[in-house]
Amino acid sequence: MECLPQTRCALLEKGLFLPCAIRGIQRLNVMSKKHHIATRPQPKPKPTPIKGSATAREKTTRPNKTPLPGRWEPAGWWKGALVVMAITAACYLPSLSNDLVNWDDDPNITENPNLQRIDLESLYNIFHIEKGNVIGNYNPLPIFTFYLEKWAVGEFNPTLIHFNNLLLHVLTVFFVIRLLLHMGIGLGGAMVGGLFFGIHPMRVESVAWATERKDVLFAVFFFAALMYYVRWIKTEEAGKRTMLYLGMVVLAILSGFSKVQAVTLPLSMLALDYWFRRPLTLRLIWEKTPFWIISLAFGLANLYTLRQVGSIAVMDEVTNFTLIDRLCIGTYSFSVYLYKLFFPYPMSPLYPYPKPLPIWVYLSPILFAAVWYGVYRMWKADRRIWVFGMLFFFFNVMFLLQVLGAGQGFLADRFTYVPYFGFFAIAAWLYDTYAAPNPRWRVRVNYALGALFVIYAIWTVRQIGIWKNGGTLWTHVMKYEKKRNALPYWNRGQYLRNKEGKYEEALADYTTAIQIEPDNPELSNSRGKTYFDMAHSGKYKGREKELIEKALADFSAALSKPNIKPKTKAEVLINRGGALASLGRLEEALADLNKGIEIDPSNKNGYLNRSLTHFHLQRYEETLKDYTEYLRLDPYAPNIWYERGMLRRSLNRLDEAIADLNQCLKLDPKFALAYLERARAYALKGQKDLAQQDYQRAQQMGLQLVDFDRKLMSK
Repeated sequence: MECLPQTRCALLEKGLFLPCAIRGIQRLNVMSKKHHIATRPQPKPKPTPIKGSATAREKTTRPNKTPLPGRWEPAGWWKGALVVMAITAACYLPSLSNDLVNWDDDPNITENPNLQRIDLESLYNIFHIEKGNVIGNYNPLPIFTFYLEKWAVGEFNPTLIHFNNLLLHVLTVFFVIRLLLHMGIGLGGAMVGGLFFGIHPMRVESVAWATERKDVLFAVFFFAALMYYVRWIKTEEAGKRTMLYLGMVVLAILSGFSKVQAVTLPLSMLALDYWFRRPLTLRLIWEKTPFWIISLAFGLANLYTLRQVGSIAVMDEVTNFTLIDRLCIGTYSFSVYLYKLFFPYPMSPLYPYPKPLPIWVYLSPILFAAVWYGVYRMWKADRRIWVFGMLFFFFNVMFLLQVLGAGQGFLADRFTYVPYFGFFAIAAWLYDTYAAPNPRWRVRVNYALGALFVIYAIWTVRQIGIWKNGGTLWTHVMKYEKKRNALPYWNRGQYLRNKEGKYEEALADYTTAIQIEPDNPELSNSRGKTYFDMAHSGKYKGREKELIEKALADFSAALSKPNIKPKTKAEVLINRGGALASLGRLEEALADLNKGIEIDPSNKNGYLNRSLTHFHLQRYEETLKDYTEYLRLDPYAPNIWYERGMLRRSLNRLDEAIADLNQCLKLDPKFALAYLERARAYALKGQKDLAQQDYQRAQQMGLQLVDFDRKLMSK
C-alpha cells in the first residue's frame, strides 16, 4: 500500500515511515536491476537451482556481477543512501545537547596540554609519539580535529564536538552503503545493512561520547579504503589501479593515525578476497605489503605508548589473571558481543572485571568452539556470506577481546563499531537474496524490519541521554554495579564537586565509595579536597576551620594507606600542605610541600602552594624560585607570569617585572590587572607616557586607580 502524501507526516511521527522508505527504495532497486539487465548482453540460460537450497541460491548471487560501464553503484542509489543517512542523523540529533563527561574527555580534550594553546608547538606535540599520546593511546588525528574546533570558535564547544561526531558517523554509514553495493548487494539490501550500522544501539558509545571521535574518524577512512579496495580488485586498467592503490595507502595511514584498531585493515581486505573468490596465495599476501607495514608500525607505536604509562602491566598487577583466565575472558567477550548483536542489553560505559570470574566465563570456550565449527561447515558448503561476515567480525574484534589486558574493563560497546559490519553485511545479503526478489515476502520483511528499526531508534535515543553529562553517565553505571564498585560513586562525586558545586551530594558519593573500597587513598584524597573547597566557597560561614580540619583528617587517612602510589602520595602531601597553610601552620605546611615536590617534581600545584607559603613567610626569593619552576612546567599560565611580575615590581626589579607582565599580556591581552601592574612599573622607571597608556587600558577594563597610582603619576 502506497503512503499518501497527506498521511506521511503522521506516519513519520509514529515511526511507520521505515517500511515505506524501504519499499520505495526497493522499487528503485528493482528498476535499477531491470536497467542493469537491459543494458547487458543476455547470458545463456542456466539450469534452475534446486528450490530451497541456500547454497545454490548463494552461488547464483555471487558478488562478481559486471557493473554498468563507468558506474559502481546502481542508478538512483544515492536517494536510498540519503534516506538511511537522514534516519541515522535524526536518531542522533539529541546528542547535540549533550555536554562533555568526566570519563576520558578531560585528558583528551579540556585538560590536554596540547590543546591549551593554538600554535605550531602544540600542533607538533599532538603528533609527537611521546608528547602526543593520551593515557597511553596514540591517536593524534582525533586530537587534531579538537584542535581545529578550538581554533575555529576559540573554545571547546560541546555542541560542535558532538555535531562533528554525528557528521562522521553519518559519513561512515555512507561508505558502508557504498561498500555493500560494491560487494554486489542490491540497493534494498545495502539500505538494510546501512540502517543496521547507523542506528543499532551498540553504536551509541562511539558517537555520543566525545572522546570516541577516534572511532567514527578511523571508521570513515577504514570503510573508504575497503570500498576502493573492491574497485582495485575489479579494475583492469593499470593507471587507475595505481591511483586506487595509492589512495588506499593514504586512507590506511589516516585511519591508523585515528585509532590503533585500524591495524586490522589488511585482514579485512583478506576477508573481501574470500568473498570475491580470490585464491589465498602468497601473491595475495604480498600485494598488501604496504598495509602490513602500516599496521605493524601503528601497532608497535601504541604498544610502546601503553607500556610507557603502565596501562598493560597495571591490569596484570590488579587482576592477577593467568593465561587460561585471559583466554577464557577473550572467548567470553566474543560470546557477549554475539549476544548483544541481537539483544543489546545491558549497555554500560563500564564493564569491570568480575572477581572472581564466574563459571560461565570458563564455559565460554565451548560456545566459541561451536561457533567456529559452524563457520567451518559453512565454509565447506561454500556459504560464502556467512563465512565472510564471521571472518570480518573476528578479524576486527580479536585484538579487543582483552586477552592482553589494557584498561579497566573487559568489554566495551564501542569495540563493536566496525566489527559488526560483518553481521550487517549478512543481513543485507539475506534481504537482497530472499526478500527483494519475492514481492509477498518483501512486504512482510519490510514491516518486520520497520518495527525492529523503530525499536532500535527509540533505544538509541534513550541510550544517547545516558551520555548527557557526568551525572547521568555515572548514575546509569550505578544501576548495574550497585555497591560492588567504587568507581561510579567516585566519578559522580567528581562531577558534582567540579561541575555542579554540589559539595554535600559529592561528599555522600565519596563516602559511599570509601565504604566500598576503604583502602583506596585517592577516594579519601578527593573527599578531603571537597571539604577544603567547601571551606573556601563562601557558602559555609563560620564553619571554615571545622571543614579544613576534616580535610586534614582525610588527607592524613589517605597517606596512611599501604598501597598508595608515589604520584598519589605527592598529591596528597601537597593538598595537606595547602590545608595547613590556610590554617596558618606555615612551617608544617612547608614540610609537607617540600616532601611532595621531592617525590613528584612535575606537580605544578606543589610549586604554587609552596610559593604562597614562602610569600606569607616573607621569603620572597624562594617565592620567585617557585614561580619560575611552575613556569618551567607550564609556560602558558598568564596568572603566574602576573604574580611573578607583581612581586618583582614590588622588589623594584622593574625590567624583570615588565618582561613578565609583557608575557602575561601576550598570553591574555584582556588581563586588566597586568596593565595596572605594568603601568606602576613604567611609572617607577619614569616612563610616564607608557604608564599613562596602561593606566587608561586598565580603567577601560573597569579597574579604579588608588592613591598609590596617583602619587606615582604626580612625581
